[in-house]
Amino acid sequence: MKKILIAAAVLSVVSLAPAISAAEIVDLFDLPGKSLPDLSFPDQPTEFIGSGGTSRMFKPDGAGPFPGLVLLPTCSGHHFLHTFDWAKRALDHGYAVLVVDPLSPRGVRDNCSGVWAVGPVRFMKDGFDAAEHLRRQPFVDPDRIGLMGFSEGAMAGLGASGVKRAHDGGRRPFQAIVAAYPICMFASIKMPSSGRVVEMHFLPDQIEVPLLVLMGDRDNETHAVRDCVPMLEPLKSRGNPVDYRLYHATHNWDARETRTTAFSKRGLDGEIIVYEYDAAVTEQSAKDAFAFLDAHLKQK
Repeated sequence: MKKILIAAAVLSVVSLAPAISAAEIVDLFDLPGKSLPDLSFPDQPTEFIGSGGTSRMFKPDGAGPFPGLVLLPTCSGHHFLHTFDWAKRALDHGYAVLVVDPLSPRGVRDNCSGVWAVGPVRFMKDGFDAAEHLRRQPFVDPDRIGLMGFSEGAMAGLGASGVKRAHDGGRRPFQAIVAAYPICMFASIKMPSSGRVVEMHFLPDQIEVPLLVLMGDRDNETHAVRDCVPMLEPLKSRGNPVDYRLYHATHNWDARETRTTAFSKRGLDGEIIVYEYDAAVTEQSAKDAFAFLDAHLKQK
């Protein structure tokens, strides 16, 4: 199993940034991303298959047009196949789905240990590119496209929800975003270029696209209670279109592989991090996610 050393990955990016004041909050999505080739996506949908190795597009029976949903995986791509479990749920709810594989087409095998080979900035662009691909399909309603991301994919979703990034590249924004167990911020990041300590934020300070954040109170990898909730509450109180659900769960609660094969690792602070599949939380998070998506993508 792969170790996630996200702080090291962030440092590799912020080392490109100019010197800034110690008190400044840095938006990760304002920093330059690594140059990588664009992804290509399937020309036609296929029968459902729950395996990775490439990006896959699925549609419900019928001509449509259906609302569309882009799915962005964790930093490990399709090492865990829960992204396809969500794709099947989306199909059953009447969505055309594009499951993005940001890693395999680029020859990336390890994206979670050390430096991100494919970082959140690139994940976000992949999500926008996938949305444009869905909009060109005759069976998709181009005005009803949502995004759901997981861990690193969820961090990309946070970026795509903000006022500064929602129209990235002059394209239409998503109509709704669900972010499952993202990192919202790092409290203390030392900028290699200046030596100064800053706050690194993934969650924007102003939300444009309706956003639902799904988190676990036992998640000691993303520290939802410590870091995300104190950022989300002020956003809600200021009237931003954002809400969240906090479950009694670990990171990756929906990865069914951990039901039979235990997953644990040591975090950056030495704490043991465990992923535990939770069927009840998975079912509840699915209900919450699709209630939110349906409200924004079907009631039009």
